[in-house]
Amino acid sequence: MTVDFDARQSRADMREDLRAALLAAAARLISEEGLGALALRRLAERVNVSTKAVYTLFGGKEGLMEALYVHAFDGIASFEPEVLEIASPQRRILELLRGYRRYALARPDLYAVMFGDAAMGLSPSAESRRHAWNTTRPMRQTLRECRPGMTAEEADFIMRALWSAVHGIVSLELRQLIGGHDMANRLFDESFTGLLRHFGVPFDRELLKDPALPLHPGPLPPRGGEGE
Repeated sequence: MTVDFDARQSRADMREDLRAALLAAAARLISEEGLGALALRRLAERVNVSTKAVYTLFGGKEGLMEALYVHAFDGIASFEPEVLEIASPQRRILELLRGYRRYALARPDLYAVMFGDAAMGLSPSAESRRHAWNTTRPMRQTLRECRPGMTAEEADFIMRALWSAVHGIVSLELRQLIGGHDMANRLFDESFTGLLRHFGVPFDRELLKDPALPLHPGPLPPRGGEGE
């Protein structure tokens, strides 16, 4: 029998759309006003639904925050499968790092949930923390491909060093305290290439100028208060 309209599928789609809308609204609210501003009634009003919808979808505020934490890291993981298809591990390193920065600048609300001020006070479950940590696996694997013989422990340490450097630059850039877009680009490239060189990981700096690779993200809109 041919079905012209699938009510069950339509309800499932509506449920998923509402879930996504609530997560997006929660991320914006936390980013704008802090974790303390996230009241379920206020969140529901932003999406024009009842608080019952939040409880139905997430089980309450704790479930909402858990889902938001996982959702934020899913954003980073979303571009990784495509990057892993790149044959050259050096190109993959560049695209993974630049992809991290692009995501942070494009979604500062979700980045704040993962690593920024909004993350303070969050208590993700062990399962959610494992989910977040797994987003670093492509970088760890790629580092070992770049330098054959690298141990898993070495790859883990180098990945953490790269992450620390890039996170610091991105965090300052989001607050527009880094000295402008060109300065951010330069600091970004010099920081990660310097670390790779320090740890003996091969990287061809000519890749930084390769037009076939995605470039740095565009500048953030200007905001008052930055000292150039």
